[in-house]
Amino acid sequence: MKFDHGGMLSRLSDVLNESTMGFLALAALSLGLAPILFELPHGVVQGFDVANWVIIGLFALEYVVNFTLSRDRYKFVRDPWRMLDALIVVAPLLSLLPAASNAVRSTPSLRILRLFRILLFGPRIGHGLQAPPTQQMRPTPGGQPHITLLRSGETMPRKCDWNELLQWAAAPTSDWVHASNLSPERLVEIASAVGVPHVMIEAALQESSFPRIEAGARWTALTVSLPSAGDVIQRDPVLLLVSANGMLSLSPHPLDLQQLPAKSDALPWGPRCALHIVRLVLARDEELARRLERMVRQLEELPVIESPESFFRQTFRLKRVLSTAKGDLWRLRGLLEMLGDGRRLLPGLGPDQRESVASLAEEADYLYETVDNVRESILSLIELHINIAAHGTNRFMRLLALVTTLALIPAVVGGLLGMNLGEAPWPVTLGQVAFGTLVLTLGVLYTFMAKGWLR
Repeated sequence: MKFDHGGMLSRLSDVLNESTMGFLALAALSLGLAPILFELPHGVVQGFDVANWVIIGLFALEYVVNFTLSRDRYKFVRDPWRMLDALIVVAPLLSLLPAASNAVRSTPSLRILRLFRILLFGPRIGHGLQAPPTQQMRPTPGGQPHITLLRSGETMPRKCDWNELLQWAAAPTSDWVHASNLSPERLVEIASAVGVPHVMIEAALQESSFPRIEAGARWTALTVSLPSAGDVIQRDPVLLLVSANGMLSLSPHPLDLQQLPAKSDALPWGPRCALHIVRLVLARDEELARRLERMVRQLEELPVIESPESFFRQTFRLKRVLSTAKGDLWRLRGLLEMLGDGRRLLPGLGPDQRESVASLAEEADYLYETVDNVRESILSLIELHINIAAHGTNRFMRLLALVTTLALIPAVVGGLLGMNLGEAPWPVTLGQVAFGTLVLTLGVLYTFMAKGWLR
């Protein structure tokens, strides 16, 4: 039987989360301050020391687990909070080293070391109370732009410089030029060179862009959203400026797009390159749908009664990804249908070449239905776990109400009679009152059981 080390480490990481480590830091802070503020027996102080070492061991375990799971371990080690965690673990161990002098092991030095450990745990509590960090936005492109050119008949693109791109944009030839890593200043230059409003280019290359088509005098602008090959959340907008014989594609971040399109005698070079990008988008969406289906099946295998916090984080994340993919596919399907029936025109795409676009529209429609079905599955799964959690909460609250009702009987009787029955005006004893209270409590309990309220 194969042991899943990664799954075990992930579960340990979920258990030893920031809230847990902050609570442990608070416990260590209390255990460290108590012997300083109060006179405690020697055995209690020793017990506190043992508990402190257990907490330090848990901090060491949490550090090792997250270091192993970290994608960028160099960045992990350099994180200030991780440095603090390492110091929390390493500082107490210094006094245990054989090279440590007797002065370090003396009582005053140990007290100073304990105070130092207390100071370390203090800020760690504050970090445990912080909300988990949200996903960072992708950095704004900077540095030199990446420009490549692919000609019809060539198998590999060649690199170009910025001046070549501006010259090509002013007088385009039968080439496919792709430019990425474009700063806002570069986008303004490209817009001026190709003769389109720079606002349109900037809007098309925003992170939240969606598929659309706009016809111009020299170019037809087609915007698509390309799913990332490695990250299910990330989608990269790509702007295609298509002419009959050429195409200029723009993306804010470097992408591997330029491959020789499928050979077609009917389609000119410009629309061939544009439809190649559309096929790549559909292929990426198909792979994304398969990955999301596998993730949903894994979530369906989780016990319904046990809904860990990570379950809802994952499902809501998948719901957002599926909603974005569904919206993009819906718009892309509509654009392809309009191109297929002639309601929108692509340069060089005549009535005889629209069958290829119609087949792409059918594929987009199939992927749209697939993503929609996966989204419905994840919504049903979320609803099921929420209903189970609500049912469990209702059962607990009902049990709490019943226990409170039963406890109310002896509380009321004790409040009315008091504990001193010797001077009471009625001839009853404490045993008689206790017996009557017990019988009344058992009678109410039996009534609850007969009604089925304890099931």
